[in-house]
Amino acid sequence: MIHIRFVILFLAIRAGFAAQAQCPSAPVLLTSQAQVNAFPANFPGCDYLDVRFEAAGADVTDLTPLSGLTGSSKNFYVNFNPVLTSLTGLDNITEVLGDLTIEANPMLTRREGMGGLTLVDKLLKIQNNDGLLTLDGMTAGGVLTDLASLVIIENDNLTDLSDLLVNLQTVTEYILFNKNNALTSINTMNNLNSVGWYLSIEDNASLVSLDAFNSLSSVGLGGANWNFEVNKHPNLIAINDFVSLSELGHNFSISNNTGLTSIDFPSLNNIPGTMSIAANTALTSLVGLGDFTLVGGLTITGNTSLPECEAEGICTYLNIVPPKPATINNNASGCSNRQQVEAACAAILPVELTTFSGKEDNGAVLLHWQTASEKNNDHFRVEHSANGIDFTAVGTVPGHGTTAAPNDYAFRHDQPAKGRNYYRLQQVDFDGVYAYSPIISVELTRGPALELYPNPTTGYVKIKGDLTEGVARLSDLNGRLIATRQLPDEYLIDLTREPAGVYLLDIRMGEERVMKRVVKE
Repeated sequence: MIHIRFVILFLAIRAGFAAQAQCPSAPVLLTSQAQVNAFPANFPGCDYLDVRFEAAGADVTDLTPLSGLTGSSKNFYVNFNPVLTSLTGLDNITEVLGDLTIEANPMLTRREGMGGLTLVDKLLKIQNNDGLLTLDGMTAGGVLTDLASLVIIENDNLTDLSDLLVNLQTVTEYILFNKNNALTSINTMNNLNSVGWYLSIEDNASLVSLDAFNSLSSVGLGGANWNFEVNKHPNLIAINDFVSLSELGHNFSISNNTGLTSIDFPSLNNIPGTMSIAANTALTSLVGLGDFTLVGGLTITGNTSLPECEAEGICTYLNIVPPKPATINNNASGCSNRQQVEAACAAILPVELTTFSGKEDNGAVLLHWQTASEKNNDHFRVEHSANGIDFTAVGTVPGHGTTAAPNDYAFRHDQPAKGRNYYRLQQVDFDGVYAYSPIISVELTRGPALELYPNPTTGYVKIKGDLTEGVARLSDLNGRLIATRQLPDEYLIDLTREPAGVYLLDIRMGEERVMKRVVKE
């Protein structure tokens, strides 16, 4: 009986406290110190906010009347307080489940005040706080592991990120480090492994090093058309900390870093968009970019000290047939135009390939190539593609090790696709190092006689010929599926809403397969 009475008493006391707590039901905007001071009286017992909160006042100097707050489920802003010097008073806040923004507080110099913060669920933005020197003490020290977005921009005197981000692992949207003019190093994010949208590090005038990203493996895989960019740093000397970065969602840009002398991305594997290396006037080599697949355009321009552009990925891109767009100019001799880079790429190959050709042979494709000399050549891997982009291995031919004598090679591919087929050779050394040959194409004329009309087209294109039951799939050169048609009934394809360019039509009828190119004007 005593125990039951105690429980009833406890619940009654708890209910009494809950009844006394009066939290706001509408968004809160405190525009003066008087309103800040009145908050505890206006909302007695309130410790957790479920509404948007903002402190923004011309005379706000003291946030200690807010010390009863422990968290918020909505956005929390401390913005545009011209005389605020400290965040003291927010010490007991442990979580913000919306955005947390600290912006345009020019006198904010003291770092203490949010030392209890352990969780920010969405955006963390620290912007335009010109008196702020360090982020030490803004959270409980290295406890943030996941954010939606991180923005640290326009803090003119910020020199130290401290341990604010030391355990950050995932940012699902974007990171911006821009225009922090006194920041010399970004060195506290070595556990970060992915950024879902984009990573922009730009225009930090004093930035010397990026010793913070050695675990980062992907940028931009969570959305379309997102970029990786490190631009406009006159004092940045080297970009060599992205040792694990392998996958990008779209474009890659390193530009206008006038003090930059070297870049190193040893794990870079895939760039679905464009690559731009521009106006890095002290840069001397791109070889550290390694071997990667580039789908979009290539721009290497205005790097006036750059003679070495023959990174393996760049060489592979320049070897694609038909040639893909590349702007290479205003660099040092050796990389001043496309022809110079192609010559440099040919010179670094361990095998001197003199010819590589193919022809149709009774429904198969017979490949032939000849070498003038070989060094440590273990084997050739023959790779095939139906679209000139996606290659798979179809066979292996042993090499001749090291020899100065010419050698002839041949390989028969018995199951090519109908229409145009693409081939390349992967030459592999004994130590596993490899390089690619130029790509060649062979047209197979046997199979169903199909025609696309009109081609080029300004809108619709019709599949004409001996159509049987099957499927036709239209995609762009990036592999994006645009349309699917069931043959023989659905033979008309609409390109009116697609941009001008080249598209691939993959037609499959039973065991027959035909690849056609469609040009939209």
